[in-house]
Amino acid sequence: MRLVDVFYGMLSMLVLLGLQACDQGDQLKRVNFEVDNVSLIRNPGMGWTIYDDANDHVANAEEFWQQQDTIARRYATTLYVRWRWSDMEPEEGKYAWEYDENFKDLIKGALDRGLKLAFRVYVASQDNEYESTPGYVFDAGAKYYMGKGINGAVRSPYPDDPIFQSKFETFVKAFAREFDDPARVNYVDGYNLGLWGEGHGLVFQKRERAVEVFDWITSLYGQSFTRVPLVITVASEIGHEQELKYAIERYGYAIRRDGYASCWMPEAQQTLIQGLFPQCFVVAECCYWQDRTIEWVNSVEREFKWNSWADYYKQVVDLALNTHANYLDLREAVEAIRWTGDAPEQVKRFLSEGGYRIYPVELRYPQSIQQGDSLCISHSWTNIGVGVLPNNNRAWNYKYKVAFCLEDKDGNTVKMWYSSQAEPSDWVNQKQMHYADHFACDGLNSGKYRLMVGIVNTHTGEAEITLAVKERKEQTNWLPLDELQIR
Repeated sequence: MRLVDVFYGMLSMLVLLGLQACDQGDQLKRVNFEVDNVSLIRNPGMGWTIYDDANDHVANAEEFWQQQDTIARRYATTLYVRWRWSDMEPEEGKYAWEYDENFKDLIKGALDRGLKLAFRVYVASQDNEYESTPGYVFDAGAKYYMGKGINGAVRSPYPDDPIFQSKFETFVKAFAREFDDPARVNYVDGYNLGLWGEGHGLVFQKRERAVEVFDWITSLYGQSFTRVPLVITVASEIGHEQELKYAIERYGYAIRRDGYASCWMPEAQQTLIQGLFPQCFVVAECCYWQDRTIEWVNSVEREFKWNSWADYYKQVVDLALNTHANYLDLREAVEAIRWTGDAPEQVKRFLSEGGYRIYPVELRYPQSIQQGDSLCISHSWTNIGVGVLPNNNRAWNYKYKVAFCLEDKDGNTVKMWYSSQAEPSDWVNQKQMHYADHFACDGLNSGKYRLMVGIVNTHTGEAEITLAVKERKEQTNWLPLDELQIR
């Protein structure tokens, strides 16, 4: 038996003793909930993702939302904007979020549909329709190397060039001032060098500067984004030892891996990702097949062969669930339409099982107490999803707490307490966790109150986590329990 299993077993036993202590006495109310394991739940830090993946041209916002509207509303939680730096800042200081109406409409379309945002901004130009780094950077003297683009030769900056670094630092800091906002943004990729921003195919002026550059860019993002989680593509050419040291351990980066269900993601990398859970939440991405046929895919894939797109998508979801993925991609319209048309059961499967799906299994509490007495509530929780509520991420810093509140007859909150024991990021692998809390009720008048339970963002005071129960009501993440009488 693993030590972690022994720890969780002992913890559950100790808390269960406290739970049983709450049950002494009479007139105890027991509340159970029926789990909802099928509905779309748009919680922060998880879910299906749709993309604008601009290597040819950025999407026209109106056309994008015409194509993706139904899929976004039915399945997605996140719009991932993977754009070139030159799209985000075509002229020095002229940022897309201030001057580009198409970018604004793309972002507004996501937020209006209840989605949050995620970003990758990359700088290398290989395989792109035009150069990924703005021309003003080269005009300022940044040194570059040549590569093959869609329409001919393109320039990419050496990442160890000081002029490039200076200009990019200015951009990232401005980018963070706008988007280091967890109310709108789920995560930001915080590395993004090399081919397609995946950390491969790096070209330096001096190769021995590779670790120094990695330290520079992960620190740049790590110090600029402090409220939104950062993500790094693991198993890049810098090496996992450096990824751990400079990104994951120092700045709390979460992890992503592109190329799920392909020869480019060997079993050793699957094991690596599993070993970082639940310290890190996982962003999974399948390969970028665009409008190609499954026969063409089989011709380039060196390990797997599939009879249909449905077979391929099943393997993607299998692996995403097996590696505890919080996110998986439907991607751009051509692939999102294929996902939902050829493998709708797999789309629903990840929606039901991917990420975290939390609910209170049972609560017990007295139906009435004397004025001045403490209120003892025992509560049991489980996460039936494969992922983690990443409350332990550095950017979130344990901001989510299990909370109970009392409402008066007019619906006003008169008291709210946070559990001192329950930690949502501990709820993994479908373990049921038991707690018992004693809450002071001083200052409350005698009368009848409505008791509620939720998971609250302590920074805002709002119950922001939607719980996976059929009894939940629209427009609120508080679950009503029953009346509590104070005598």
